[in-house]
Amino acid sequence: IISVSNYEKGLLIKDFGIDENRIWLVPNGIDQAEFIGEKGLEESQTILYVGRLEQYKGVQYIIQALPLLGDDYCLEIVGRGTYKAELTKLADRLGLSQRVRFNQFLPRSELIKMYFQAAVLVLLSQREAFSIVVAEALAAKTPCVVANTSALREWVDNRNCFGVDYPIDVAQLAEAISKAKAKRVTDVKLWDWDDVVRELEHIYNLGQG
Repeated sequence: IISVSNYEKGLLIKDFGIDENRIWLVPNGIDQAEFIGEKGLEESQTILYVGRLEQYKGVQYIIQALPLLGDDYCLEIVGRGTYKAELTKLADRLGLSQRVRFNQFLPRSELIKMYFQAAVLVLLSQREAFSIVVAEALAAKTPCVVANTSALREWVDNRNCFGVDYPIDVAQLAEAISKAKAKRVTDVKLWDWDDVVRELEHIYNLGQG
């Protein structure tokens, strides 16, 4: 049985009664070749969110934190989903419609560019089995702020990725964003998809032995 995170491994044990010794931990990979290059040195005030627009993803808290940050901060939201209308109303109600931009159906090259240009990626989802989004942001040397939930807490190292607890306190979130923004990402171990394939081959070869 293959698990992409310790969180997912725990669910397999708890919900399906699978013997821990039958579970192999193999994280998801990214295409490292897409992230060759250096992050720009220019000062960025852009907060990036990438993912589906659903209430459990916590995008609303990022919008609520914007007024506590400088007026030059903006939020780029990449994705679509059933919660978009509510997020749009929230931004309008807080007078932030010019600082919150929605993007969908972006070419892959444009998304990669946004990863590099962002000051911070924020993901406050209440449940994630891994989060390739966080891996890709870190590959672009963009620091992250995530919820201390599910598999997201496994990314938190308080150097490159910082955690915030539920229930979300928007003042603490704004503080975490400001703190992360000042950091430069270093020493992050990320798997390439080739690494994943080699590990899977190793596991299946053991099973045939």
